[in-house]
Amino acid sequence: MSSVRASRARVLTVREKSGVLREQVTNDLSRDGVLAAVRELAGKAKPADLDFGAPPGPVEATVPDPDLVTDDEMLDRVAALVARDKGLSSRIVYAAAAIDIDDSRVWSVAPARMLEQRLVRVRRSLTRVAWHGSRPFVSEATRAWTGGIDAQDLTDDEIAATRDNALALLTPQAFEDGERAFVLEPGVAAALIDAGVRTLLTSEAQRRPEVARRLASGQPVSERVTLVDDPTVANAYGSFRFDDRGAVANPTTLIDKGRVIGRVERGRRPGHVGRTEVIPSHLRLAGGTVAADALLDNGMILEGHTSTLVDPASDRFVIQVARAREQLGGHRTGRMFADIELVGELTKLFSTLGELSKETRSIGVRDEVDGQPRHRSIETPWLLGTGLLRQRRRPA
Repeated sequence: MSSVRASRARVLTVREKSGVLREQVTNDLSRDGVLAAVRELAGKAKPADLDFGAPPGPVEATVPDPDLVTDDEMLDRVAALVARDKGLSSRIVYAAAAIDIDDSRVWSVAPARMLEQRLVRVRRSLTRVAWHGSRPFVSEATRAWTGGIDAQDLTDDEIAATRDNALALLTPQAFEDGERAFVLEPGVAAALIDAGVRTLLTSEAQRRPEVARRLASGQPVSERVTLVDDPTVANAYGSFRFDDRGAVANPTTLIDKGRVIGRVERGRRPGHVGRTEVIPSHLRLAGGTVAADALLDNGMILEGHTSTLVDPASDRFVIQVARAREQLGGHRTGRMFADIELVGELTKLFSTLGELSKETRSIGVRDEVDGQPRHRSIETPWLLGTGLLRQRRRPA
């Protein structure tokens, strides 16, 4: 199965001196169309007051216009992605490829200033499902960025790994729950970092009394952790020139060698039209000095993030992963267990993180609020830690 999806946002937001926000939706993005929408918002204001003057220059010329790419051309791109997998097996019961495009133009107008940006966010993804006994086993690969439709692509190794992970034989014996050393591959590490920042390190989260007490208790973060929220990183899936309150993008250091020194405060709207909320943009966790394949001697390598559950009141979390691979003496044993959970407390886990790999990978996240897309990304190394691993609890 293949699919292509594109979405566009068209909304004008005005903040009055009293702080009240008013919005006007328009389908006409020409200069005259925008002026007409402003007149609807401005009411009795004089036309002269509505003259924006010359715009600050064209939107980034290097970004191709998705409107100029036909549906057939997009489907050809998806078909080419599908055709690159040369080893499809009869055991694969479901195979899908998709290209998602979110294309938005945003203006921020203030006295003596008009900002403009166009954000073309692209995701290419593959899904493979194989049947193992009485249950399906899902494997996915995704590459996400901001920029040209063809600026990045899944590698041949990523495509092959997606198929091989779905076909890998599962260890039939039950997984024994307990404290174990583990390595989180970047997809799982990104889910942990994203949950930690949104639960503990935003201005909205820190208004919760229990979060404020937890941070005031002084429980240290591992000194190996340096974390920055940086929307200025070129081509990052969560990057932008200014947020939905009109504030110009700039990097914010959240954690410096284990010390919490900042928080996320920028306002963003799902699809640029939803309710304003405070969420990170592009989080960068600095890498370490050890190669990823040398991090773990004995323990489990956790791969394939499936879901994250966090209770902000208690700091408890559950991260579910598709598979856990056993490693002994620095080598994989070949045993692989499905549906494993990492459980614990966020602050405790961040304080006990071990080595970080020198290699990093950027993970794009796209979810929806009331049908509107919300984008962010996390650049992270592989993470070494210790915690409680258990087989996923299933409903009775």
